[in-house]
Parts: sequence; C-alpha cells; structure tokens
Amino acid sequence: MKPKLLEQIQARLFYTEDLIIREFSLNGKPAVVVYIETLCDTEKLEISLFKQWFRTKSDDYHNLTISELITSAEVFPCANPEEAVKAILQGKALVTCDEIWYSLNAEQSNIRSIQEPVNESSIIGERSGFIEHLNVNINLIRNRASSPQLKVRYLTVGKYSTHKIAVLWQDGVADSRIVKEVTQRLKGLDSGMEIHPGRLQKKLLIEEKRSLFPQVFGTERIDTATNLIMQGRIAILCEQSSTCLIVPVSFYTFLRTIDSMLMEDKGAIVLQTLRAIGLMLSLYICSLYIAIVSFHHEVLPSQMAISIKGSLENVPYSPIVEAVLMILIFQLIAETTIRLPSQVAQMVGVAGGIIISEALVKIGFVSNIYIVIVALSVIGSFIIPTYQMRILTLILQLLFVFAAWIVGFYGITLLTAACLVHFFSLEPFGVPYYSPIRSKSE
Repeated sequence: MKPKLLEQIQARLFYTEDLIIREFSLNGKPAVVVYIETLCDTEKLEISLFKQWFRTKSDDYHNLTISELITSAEVFPCANPEEAVKAILQGKALVTCDEIWYSLNAEQSNIRSIQEPVNESSIIGERSGFIEHLNVNINLIRNRASSPQLKVRYLTVGKYSTHKIAVLWQDGVADSRIVKEVTQRLKGLDSGMEIHPGRLQKKLLIEEKRSLFPQVFGTERIDTATNLIMQGRIAILCEQSSTCLIVPVSFYTFLRTIDSMLMEDKGAIVLQTLRAIGLMLSLYICSLYIAIVSFHHEVLPSQMAISIKGSLENVPYSPIVEAVLMILIFQLIAETTIRLPSQVAQMVGVAGGIIISEALVKIGFVSNIYIVIVALSVIGSFIIPTYQMRILTLILQLLFVFAAWIVGFYGITLLTAACLVHFFSLEPFGVPYYSPIRSKSE
C-alpha cells in the first residue's frame, strides 16, 4: 500500500469535513481508522474494533494483528485508493497498521418498517412491500420464493462504480440469453448521477424499438415480483429504491394484479374482463363522441341525435375544444388527488369535479352530455392497475380524439390499425409483446 494513501483518500473526497480520521496505537505501532461519520454507525465501529482494541492491553490478547483484531463479518483488504474510497462511500470504515489497509462493515442502517404499497393495494394479497434497502428486499423475495434455484447477481454500476444493484432470476426457468443481455446492458450504465429505477429502465430499453407502450414493469409488491420471477421473469433491484423492475413482460402483465394471479380462474377472468372494458372506454368513448357529433349523426336514433344537438347549441366552440378541455381538467383533478394527502384528496376530487363540471355547463363551455362521457373515460382509466399503462391510455386517448375530429370513424379505424401493427411488431428482449410469457417448465 502506498504510504500516501490517506492523503489520496482525503483528496479524492475533496477534504470533506465529515471524514473522520482517528489515530491510535496497536502493540506499540501507529494505527489509523478512517470513516465518514454520516455514513457509519459508531456503535458497530466500537463493537467491531475499539472493544477488541482495549482487550489488547491485557496479556491474554497481546500481540494481535490488525486482521485478528477486527470482529466484523465482512473484512476486505484495500489494495488501491479507488477501492478505499469506494468502501468508504458504502459506509465502511478503513483501518490500517503496518501499511496494510482493511475495510470493515460499519454501515448505518436507516430502515423503515415494511408496509403495503399505497399505490398497489390488494384485497387478497400480502400486506407487505419493498423498502429502500437492497438486502432487506432480497431477503423478502427469498423468504417468499423459498427456492434453491433463485439466483442473485450483484452489479456495481455508474461512472464512479459506487451504485449497487441486484439481478434476480429463477435458474432453469428464466431464459439464460435474456439474463445475459440484461446484465450486459446494466453494466454499460456509466451515469454520474444517482442510479434509480428510471435510469435503469432507460438503459434496459436503449437497444429496443422505441415505443409508447411500456416494456419494463415496475412494482413495489413482494408477492407480485416473486410470482413473476417464478414464472421466468428477471427482477432488477436498486439500492435506496422500493421499486422492483421486471423484464421481459407482455402487454397483459400491465393489466394484471396480484388478486387476479392468486384468484381462481373464473374470478380472474371477470376481473380481466372489467379491466379490458375500462381500457376500451378510456381509449374510445371520447373519440366516438367527437366522431358522431361531427360526422356521423346517422348512427344514433333520431331522438337521441336531436337531444345531443340541443345540448351543443349553447357551446360556442367546436367539439374538439370541449373534448380536450374536459380531458385536461379531469386529468388535473386526478393528478392533484394522487399528490395530496388521502383525507384532503377525497374532498378535492369530489368537490372539484362536481363544482367545476356544473359551472362549465352553466356558462356554456361544455355540454352536459360530454361531462358524462369524460367521467366514464376517467373511471375506465382508473380501473387499469398500473400507472405506466394509464399514461399510455391518456396519450392514445388524445390521439384518437384528434383523429376522430379530422376524419371521424375513418380516423379512429386508421389509428387503431397503426397501433395494432406497431403493437404486434414489438419484441422486447426477443419476446413477443402480445403473448403471455411462459416458463420453460410450462
């Protein structure tokens, strides 16, 4: 080890003031312990090092070497400044005597309690979810899977190689080619920014076909992640994040919940049918209204067509304006209720929706019939269980509205055909996006 390692460590950490350097004597030789006080747990350091150091003053423990002195379960030698700085930033402490440096685990543990994810509530599933601690999350998956085939591979990614992620898969069930591909893509991540699931998702899809359709599934539920792993998917966990990424996935993965996975077939079919109906409502009901009132009045009974035309007489704008206006207003209310505390969100959602809708109808900005249409569309979108798919639905809904405004039913049909062609052409990680992914054993 270079004699100027301590100066090199200080320089690489830019002489930060929370870097603690303590000197002491071991068997008459100078020794040094180095750690960052905001990352290390001093109690662990005392137990692993200093209590043993005090014992060296007795005859029974005399002449202990530095490696024998440390009682930590994880002790590694540091051969160069890069390894030393990396260990310090991971919450480890460095100790040296006779120019030999060792790192010992003294990481500070700030772990919150395990709770059910707020955004993925379940009726019959577990009441537990991932937390912002990598080892705890892997422990939760292992306890639920209880499979000797479950493999874990750790990767250190980032420009400074300090961010730890884990790749989990069921050996013999998951496709080894996809496992290798996922690992290679993650290793290529060299961002100097904080590593979180969003950046990992972009890196995983960098070689895939660009698409509005989500191709990486994210969940905070332990039971959902474990079920998908046992079916042959690959999970990616990141330190300091409670989101588990799953690849490869199909379109149907985003429409399923843990309830439909655990429920009997008949009940699961009913739930899936309801979600399909909600998806169709959110995609098409607004655009069909625009197409009918603009081009195709003849598809409605005469009395209904007269009633709709009567409600539009007081609206000074074309149907496309009221359509886009109400979609944006309802989406603003929906996003507001998501961000606010639950007690306030219910009041804002109900009161805001009723008051704004009634006021817009009275002043003639929108028709009362279209208020019902947009409400059905919003309800249909919230039946979809995943936030990623709801964003896709909103984008496609606006595209269908504009297509219907331009050429009516023909625009809806052409855009549907284009979406289907693109949908059936997607093959993330070589797996067709339109078909459920089966394990090899099935």
